[in-house]
Amino acid sequence: MKFVASNSDRWTRVDDRLVDRAPYRLLTLEQWQDVHLSWPTDMPVGLVLSNSDDVRALEGSLSRFAAIALHFPKWTDGRAYSQARLLRVRLHYTGDIRAMGDVLVDMALPLARTGFDTAVLRADQDLEVAQQALRFFEGLLSSPGQPAIADRSAYYQGDALDPDPVFRKVAA
Repeated sequence: MKFVASNSDRWTRVDDRLVDRAPYRLLTLEQWQDVHLSWPTDMPVGLVLSNSDDVRALEGSLSRFAAIALHFPKWTDGRAYSQARLLRVRLHYTGDIRAMGDVLVDMALPLARTGFDTAVLRADQDLEVAQQALRFFEGLLSSPGQPAIADRSAYYQGDALDPDPVFRKVAA
C-alpha cells in the first residue's frame, strides 16, 4: 500500500459534465455512462464511487477500469472499507483501489487489510509522516499480487490479502 499527496496524484478527478478524453481520469458513474461507448480501450480510466454506491452492480464491467476510487466523506465512515473488500474478495477486482476524501495516516492498516492499494491523503496530512507510518507495518501492507513478508497468521479473521481465518489455516 502507498500514500499519495493530493497535489501529486497522477489521477485527475473530472468535475465537469463534459469529459475530455485523456489518460488517468477519474469519472463518476454518470460521466462514465455518457462516454463509455466512445472511450478508447487502450486509455486508462478510473471510476469514483460514493460510499453509498453498490459496487456489485459493476461486476460485469470492472475489467474496464484501471482504478476505482472509493470516497470517505468522514474518516469515521467505514462504508468504503466494505466496498473495497467486496471489490477485492468477492468480485476479484485486480486494479488499483484508491481511498479518497477524509483519509488519515492512521487508517493505513485497515485500508490495506480491506484491499486498498493507494490512499490519497487529506490536505492537512504530512506525506513524510505517512511514509514513516507505513514502515512500521512493513510486510503487512503488501498488494494482492505481492504476498506479505510477515507472518499473517496472527490475524484471527481473514482480510482482503489473506481471506482465510485462523481456524481454516489450522485445519489445513
